Amino acid sequence: MATGSDLIKFDVCLYKKDDVSYEDFIGWATGPYAEQVIPLMKKHGLVKWVQTVVPPQFREPLRQMLKGEMNRPGWTVPDYDLVHTYYLRSHDDLKALTLEPKWHELEEEASKLSNVSIGHFVNGFEIVQFENNYLETNNE
Repeated sequence: MATGSDLIKFDVCLYKKDDVSYEDFIGWATGPYAEQVIPLMKKHGLVKWVQTVVPPQFREPLRQMLKGEMNRPGWTVPDYDLVHTYYLRSHDDLKALTLEPKWHELEEEASKLSNVSIGHFVNGFEIVQFENNYLETNNE
């Protein structure tokens, strides 16, 4: 039986500003921004941080597949450009991070490239049902 992780998984789904190219947005987010924010995350006890880049050319083919082969015409594929996933021991760790003065500076910089008027949060626990698809042999 699968059990939930003790870690909290917190996703922040982001859109770039319309006047910012996808390449510039992702280049900044995975480069200079990441370099500046990682020390703060470590300082405040975050366990893991993952960025999921969502290329625009992936979206429409998936939308078409949902309508066609997958027979899910009511389902949607959002236009998020980037998803930050934080793994936390406690919401207090995230709160401490966001109260950090340097974090506010980084968020101010981010608002020049990110459309902060819209977004999406997902907050919960992972339950890993399957991982590492390879066969193990028992040599008894």
